[in-house]
Amino acid sequence: MENGSVAEGMTSMDASRMMIISSDGHATAQMDDYIPYIEPSFKEEFEEFCAVFREYGVYSSDPRQLQGRLDDYLVDDWVRTVVEPGHLEGRWNPSFRLTELDANGVAAEVIIPDFGLPFELGSPFVGVNPVTKKKLVRDRVHADVAKRAYNRWLVDFCQAAPERFAGMAVVEFLDIESTIQEIRWAKEAGLKGVMMPRFETELPLYDKAFDPVWSTLEDLEMVLNVHPAISSSWSGETSMVSLSSVPDPVCAIGLLQAALQFYSRQILDQMIQCGVLDRHPRLQVVFTELSSGWIPGKLLELDYTHKGSYRRDETSVVKLLPSEYFARQCYLGSSLLSRAEVGAREAIGIDKMMIGVDYPHHEGMWHPSPGVQNYLQATFGAEEVPEDEAGAMIGGNAANLFGFDVDKLRPIAERIGPRPGDILTPPTVDLYPRGDVHKPLGMTIAG
Repeated sequence: MENGSVAEGMTSMDASRMMIISSDGHATAQMDDYIPYIEPSFKEEFEEFCAVFREYGVYSSDPRQLQGRLDDYLVDDWVRTVVEPGHLEGRWNPSFRLTELDANGVAAEVIIPDFGLPFELGSPFVGVNPVTKKKLVRDRVHADVAKRAYNRWLVDFCQAAPERFAGMAVVEFLDIESTIQEIRWAKEAGLKGVMMPRFETELPLYDKAFDPVWSTLEDLEMVLNVHPAISSSWSGETSMVSLSSVPDPVCAIGLLQAALQFYSRQILDQMIQCGVLDRHPRLQVVFTELSSGWIPGKLLELDYTHKGSYRRDETSVVKLLPSEYFARQCYLGSSLLSRAEVGAREAIGIDKMMIGVDYPHHEGMWHPSPGVQNYLQATFGAEEVPEDEAGAMIGGNAANLFGFDVDKLRPIAERIGPRPGDILTPPTVDLYPRGDVHKPLGMTIAG
């Protein structure tokens, strides 16, 4: 075939439909709906918090939140095409979520938390949002309670379609034993992985105190998922104060996003250069919504430092080349995927990259118009990606990593998925003059 070999289960560009699995989707409850999941000793305090949230709280997809970083006409368009028709209800209602997935041709989805967990007033950007003017700071004890409540809500959410949802549990590292207990509970409840939490710089990830956590994830075959704002050693609270004098709040957002990207990507350095992946060879780590164009340069840098610099030999700790650890144990939830990243797929790793629809965020590829199919055509089609490579990146890699049952998903994909020709044919017009499609290779999220 002209575009390359045919992926398993596909017969031609006009026949069998492609299976799309999003590695990056977000779900949270309406704040009051967490009340049944909150531990009794915190329930009264949480009910008081809910009253505060109703006045000041925002979700990341709310128009009030978007006003701090988008042009007015884009916010107006968001309200008209997304909010008013009810497309955001899939954030907390699994039935509506399945409707959104079907409409976009997405067979299955990895579910990651979003801002809007218990005791959380909003995203880190609320502190510089001229609309809200207020931010509550949640301590780690309340964060721990909130995450346990979220996990139990998430299990119920995923039970609406367990073959289509792979839920990611959230944990705190306050107490290693209780963290391990929560991970074991999450596995038994049907969740597929664990989000890397924020951690203290005084106790970095390579500290051997965390080895029991990594061993538990190995034994349970639970994926460790890194996501900016959820996973880093940076809380952002100090920077919020130092950035208060920026000429416009949107200036601070760009600086904060850069910091989140830096500290989240640094997790790869800690896991490789300080021996975590060597000590735990079965631990699987996915870096989600951190872009993927930075990976080739990062691996070249790490490999050269390992074998070609003047630095003292580190082979007693890092026995393999850093790129070999990455090849063995790391993956990329490459949202939002740009055309440049698709073009560099061989250097990044075709077997490592997974698309992310990023529902319900404004920058996601899921919008009612133009939608997932057009986004994939603007990236995969524009680069004329062969079917077998596209099949891996848009679904196969995620199915393997997160343990989706492909036999159960195949009938769903045949019902809703795009035909290969729909997304692998170059577009005749520029479908996305703004946003992440034209993002330069290695650039952080454009939004």
